[in-house]
Amino acid sequence: MIETKLIFVAVVLTAGLAGGAIALRRRSPASGSSKLGLGNAFAAGVFLCVGLVHMLPHAAETWEGLGWHYPMASMLATVAFLLMLLIEHVFLPEHSHRGLHESRGHGFDALATEGREGIGAYVVLAALSVHSLLAGLALGAEASMASAFILFFAIFAHKSTAGFALGVSLVRSGVTRARSWLLLGLFAVSTPVGILVGTGLEAFLEGSAERAAEASFLSLAAGTFVYVATFDILRDEFLEPGGRFAKWALVTAGAAVMGLVALFF
Repeated sequence: MIETKLIFVAVVLTAGLAGGAIALRRRSPASGSSKLGLGNAFAAGVFLCVGLVHMLPHAAETWEGLGWHYPMASMLATVAFLLMLLIEHVFLPEHSHRGLHESRGHGFDALATEGREGIGAYVVLAALSVHSLLAGLALGAEASMASAFILFFAIFAHKSTAGFALGVSLVRSGVTRARSWLLLGLFAVSTPVGILVGTGLEAFLEGSAERAAEASFLSLAAGTFVYVATFDILRDEFLEPGGRFAKWALVTAGAAVMGLVALFF
């Protein structure tokens, strides 16, 4: 199991770096935007179904097995959702918020900072990294190999496109090339760090403590999965003209794939 999770670490790290590297090397904010939108639509369906159908019920079942009658899984998922909302929509100054969420294109790659280094890209980095870290913790703490593969697939489905979107946001915000690579690296390692920490906790903790940690990470990660699917992808992608049916079909396909997986695992 540990060897498999180390493979997950390597694959996810490579995906995040590769996606961002494409954007940073091209230094072209508009390149690949249509393909990014279609890929993100499929990933949104995967994220939505994994968060609501796989992670949240699994976490709720674990909390109930620990004797919790309060809906702790849903509560922690709500806390994570609100934390992501705070980072992306409250901490941003008004002008950066408008540039990030109103400009044409995917929400992560639509920064308008008028040629200077604004904080928009850093807020995007923080939001993406918080989500990635929690997802990594959930994957690392997962004791079931089948569930671990489901989480890995969901994370991998979005890691490269998220890295690409972050890379484009860094280009648009005027961040220097050297600093852009540094920030991309920080984003890329966030999930692997989470996986390693989660794996370590799984090995260190025992009994109810281990199950509580696993349930906590799953609950929090489920909230960020739902947030990324809805606020960060679907909202922005469906505001774009054209191709909305194709995007809806891909969202549905992504959800259907993970729904079918739930029949067997």
